[in-house]
Amino acid sequence: MTSFTLNQVPKSLSLTNELVKSLRDEIQSGTFKTGDKLPSSKVIENQAGVSRSVVREAIAQLKAEGLVDSRQGVGVFVTSIQPNKSFKIDSSEFESIHDAIQILELRMSVEAEMSGMAAKNRTDEQMENILTCMQAMEVKIAAGEVAIIEDFAFHKSIAEASGNPYFLRFIDYIGSGVIPAREIITKYEKDSGSDGLLIVIQEEHRQIARAIQSQDSELAKASAKAHLSNSIKRHCQIEQSLSS
Repeated sequence: MTSFTLNQVPKSLSLTNELVKSLRDEIQSGTFKTGDKLPSSKVIENQAGVSRSVVREAIAQLKAEGLVDSRQGVGVFVTSIQPNKSFKIDSSEFESIHDAIQILELRMSVEAEMSGMAAKNRTDEQMENILTCMQAMEVKIAAGEVAIIEDFAFHKSIAEASGNPYFLRFIDYIGSGVIPAREIITKYEKDSGSDGLLIVIQEEHRQIARAIQSQDSELAKASAKAHLSNSIKRHCQIEQSLSS
C-alpha cells in the first residue's frame, strides 16, 4: 500500500475545500500514481480530523476535476495526476464570500434559462430522474446529512432535461462547486442551524421540480431564479455582517 500521511485539516471557512487541496497535493506530488487506490474514507477521516460527509464532498470534487474515480464496493482510484483543463470554477473560490456571490450571480443567469428549457423539453423519463434525485436528497436530509452529491445530481438532471448538452457541460465544468459550501452559511448564521437551512433549500428545489413537472417554463425560470437569489441574499447578509 502507498505510504500516506495527511496533515490535520485547519479549522478554516471550508473544511471540504481544505481537504480537497490536501488530497490534490498528495496526488500531484507523486504520492499516488495513476491507477493507485486512495486510502479508505476512515483513514482519511482520522488523519485529516474531519467527518465522513466532508470526505465524501472532497472526493466528489476530485471526481469532478477528473483526478479520481470510484468503483462501487472496491474504492476510489486515481485516474489522472492533473486536473481537467476545461473551464471550471475552483472550489477554493467559494471560500471568499464575495467570490461566492459573483459565482451565484453567474449561475442564476444560466440556470434560470436551463430550468425553463427543462420544463419545455423534458421527457417523462428525464422528469422521473429529476424526481429520483429529489427523493435522494429527501432521504439524506431526513438522516441529518448535507446531501451535497445528491444536490449536484439534481442540478445535473435538470441540465440533462433541458435538451441543450452545453448546460450539462457547464454544470460538469463547475463541478460540485455548483453547491456552495454549507459551512459558509452555518458558520455565521448562529440562530439557524444547518438542518433548518437544508429544509429551506429543499423546499426551493421542490418548487423548481414542480414547475418543470407541470411544464410551466416561466414558473420554472422564476423558481430557479428565486432559489439562487435567496442564496445570494444569504451570502450578502454574511458579507455585510463581516464588514460592519
